Amino acid sequence: PKHLSDALIHEGVITGKLEHPGIVPVHSLALDQAGRPVVVMKRIEGVEWGELLKHPEHAAWSDWLGEVTAENRAEEILMRVSEAVHFAHSRGIIHRDLKPENVMLGRFREVYLVDWGIALQIEPGQATLGLAGTPACMAPEMVRGGPVDSRTDVYLLGATLHHVLVGSYRHAGESISDVL
Repeated sequence: PKHLSDALIHEGVITGKLEHPGIVPVHSLALDQAGRPVVVMKRIEGVEWGELLKHPEHAAWSDWLGEVTAENRAEEILMRVSEAVHFAHSRGIIHRDLKPENVMLGRFREVYLVDWGIALQIEPGQATLGLAGTPACMAPEMVRGGPVDSRTDVYLLGATLHHVLVGSYRHAGESISDVL
């Protein structure tokens, strides 16, 4: 469908503007012979941070061992995610869906912030309206459909830290309405 094509192009354009070690590079964005979008990105070999948090004994954690405690490991990962977010903000881009499931950890301690599909590019001083994201992590202004800006991502980083420390999402409930 057209809207899926538009979403893929949007994500490719946004991600392509963010050349940073913590963001997967876009090598090419084009249309194929049938007019369908094609995004060529660096292949990431790794595991979602969210998956590793669910399974503390996961074999992929061995790539992050050594003299590092679980707390120091989480601190290092979150710092690197924060650096990628700060870089995006310097380019006027708000991610809006920060959570452990959108962080990929590689075998050689690479940390990538992924899934820029609902990211927005805003001009300095401009606030943007819109409801999007993961309900269990959303900042209050996102729930209200109010303006979002870089502070929204800062809230989402805090919600990610909460998830890492407590083992659950920031907002919980029996239904989407309860969570919101």
